[in-house]
Amino acid sequence: MQGVLWDDARLLAADDTLPWGDFDGKTIVVTGATGLIGKTLVATLLSRAGMTEKPLDVVVLVRNVQKAAKLFGAHEHLMTVSWDATDPQISADDVPVADYVFHCANMTSSADFINRPVEVIETTIGGARAALELARRTGAKLCLLSTMETYGEVAADHAITEAEGGFLDAMVVRNSYPEAKRLDEALCAAYASELGVDVSVVRLVQTFGPGVMYEDGRVFADFARSACEGRDIVLLTDGSKQNSYLYTADAVSALLFVAARGVSGTAYNAANDDAFCSIREMANMVAERFGAGTMEVRIEVDPEAAKRFRKGSLLRLDTTRLRDLGWEPKVDLPTMYERMMADWR
Repeated sequence: MQGVLWDDARLLAADDTLPWGDFDGKTIVVTGATGLIGKTLVATLLSRAGMTEKPLDVVVLVRNVQKAAKLFGAHEHLMTVSWDATDPQISADDVPVADYVFHCANMTSSADFINRPVEVIETTIGGARAALELARRTGAKLCLLSTMETYGEVAADHAITEAEGGFLDAMVVRNSYPEAKRLDEALCAAYASELGVDVSVVRLVQTFGPGVMYEDGRVFADFARSACEGRDIVLLTDGSKQNSYLYTADAVSALLFVAARGVSGTAYNAANDDAFCSIREMANMVAERFGAGTMEVRIEVDPEAAKRFRKGSLLRLDTTRLRDLGWEPKVDLPTMYERMMADWR
């Protein structure tokens, strides 16, 4: 398979600093395998299967089997199972064995958080419960993807550890997503404590790279599209909000380290400490590096559009716990843009 995403996958698969010894020869289940993180993870696992004397087997659980076939092609170590988090039970006939489960499936569109909050809550919680039950039945170790948004509105001027958190108003409709992910995490802790399931959580910051669709509605993609199309960047807020970012391949390496070495019942922050900036700073960087000298950054505040975005002005995550497992991010913010835009081309 060709493309920037597959180039990244092959580099990860050949990286002997990653804990591949824990995965070689094992059966690995991935939900949400056609999503951004899921497809990068599956491409990496399939690439690894072709490089080792003990090939691993990958089982992908997806809503759209045809889309998965187009993404991954035919592979002797790949099995595809039709599965929908709205009807979440995972049959023992479909997945009889598993050593590791990566639960990547979720609705992640900000528009859905507002327009389809019932479906967001139901699929988020139902999918996590199904993944936990699969891990319980098979004795697999589960790695569940969560989000920095579970921290809510944090009034702090320092990097936030996994033991800290802020306020989330459950009556704000957009919070359907972070509230549901908080319950996912609570379910993980409950299954670990009461039922002995080996499960760890990775709280990802906003993650992008090759595999992001050109029409993606998030701010970082809008900036890149503006550069590709020669348009000015228009900010719908004052651009003061500060976020951390992470490259897709670095996110996959974080998942592998947590699945292999993470402590059950524990959450891990995943972010690139060197990719922390305000929205305005990121917009300026894109205009300067990719705008061919013709782009400007304009602010046209739109209060209605601003409702789609996370509240709070700063959210920087402390990644000490994950780094202590041996993980290090490798790709900076400008290179994230370069690789994503190269993939579009």
